[in-house]
Amino acid sequence: MSNWGEVFRQTTKTLAEAGFAEAEAEARVITAHVYGGDFSSLCLRFFDVCGKEAEVKRLLKDRLAGKPLAYVLCEKYFYGRPFYVDEHVLVPRYDTESVAERALLLARENGYQTVLDLCCGSGVLGVTLGAEGNFSRICFADISGEALAVARRNAEHLIPKQEIRFVQGDFLENICGHYDLVVCNPPYISAADYAGLEPQVRDYEPQTALLAGHDGYAFYERAAKEIPTVLNAGGALVLEVGDTQAGRVRSLLNEGGFVKISCGCDLGGRPRWVSGFMRV
Repeated sequence: MSNWGEVFRQTTKTLAEAGFAEAEAEARVITAHVYGGDFSSLCLRFFDVCGKEAEVKRLLKDRLAGKPLAYVLCEKYFYGRPFYVDEHVLVPRYDTESVAERALLLARENGYQTVLDLCCGSGVLGVTLGAEGNFSRICFADISGEALAVARRNAEHLIPKQEIRFVQGDFLENICGHYDLVVCNPPYISAADYAGLEPQVRDYEPQTALLAGHDGYAFYERAAKEIPTVLNAGGALVLEVGDTQAGRVRSLLNEGGFVKISCGCDLGGRPRWVSGFMRV
C-alpha cells in the first residue's frame, strides 16, 4: 500500500500531465480533504500508510473530467469558513468577499439589525454576515429550491443560533416585511460573455445563476425598481457587479431613488460592488 507522500506526489503528477496549471495546489487540497485535516498536518504523516487511495483516485477522476474542484469536494472556503456546495449553486469566489466586507462595514456603521440575502445561492453572504455581524434576523431568498436547501444546510451548520428564514420565489416574490440591509449577488453574465466562459464554469455551474438578459443588466434593473419596496428608510443595498458594470449600475440606482451611491473593488483591483442608501 502507498503512503500519503506517495499518493500526494502521484496525484500532483497526474494533474500536471493532464495540463492543470495549479496541479500541486490542487493535489494538496484533494489529499488533505481525504485525510481529514489541513495539508500541514498531512505532511507530518507522509510516511504513514494512506489506506484511502481509492477515495483519492475517485475524486481525482472527477477532477480530470473537468468537474470544478469545489464540486468534487462538495466544499469551498469563503471568508475563512467551509461551505457545502454542489451543482445547484455557484462556486463561491474570493472576489465576493469584498461584497461581504462592504455590507459588514455598512451594518456596523449604521447599526443594522436585519438583512436579506437575495439570490442567495449557497448562502455565503448571508451566513458570513450572520457570523461576523450583529444581526437579529436574516432572510435567505432564491428562485431555486435546490439552492435554498444548500443555503439552509450552511446556515444551520455555521450560524445555528441566528433567527433565519428561507423564501423561495422569483426575486422579491414572497418576501414579507422590510430590512435594514439587502445584499445580492445576482446573475449578471450576458449571453455573449456566457458563450466564452471557461468550460468548467459553463458546463457545470447553474446557468440560471449566471446568465442575465438585457446584456447582463436585467437583475440590476429590477433591483433599482423593486428593492426600495422592502428596504427600510436609511437602509442600504449592496450589489455584486461584473468588472465592467459598475458605472451603469450606479446610474440605475440613482434613477431608482438611491442616494450616497458608491462602488469598490475586489482584491484584484477590479470593480466588484455597488452600494446605495434609501433616503431617510
